[in-house]
Amino acid sequence: MKKTLLAAAGALTLVSLAGCIAVSDNSGPGSKVSSNTELAIRVCGGEGNVAEVSRDGYRCKADQK
Repeated sequence: MKKTLLAAAGALTLVSLAGCIAVSDNSGPGSKVSSNTELAIRVCGGEGNVAEVSRDGYRCKADQK
């Protein structure tokens, strides 16, 4: 049950990012951009903190203090 909820949360996060991040390659499950998006969300501390994701990597938004 916990794995199902985690998978559903991840899928919803990716769908919500689709409007925020332009993707120029195949963005299906298992693609490099998809993997980088998941990694960026974890490392940057949430989808709102991700500035950009590409096949080569990702960039977090700068801390605005």
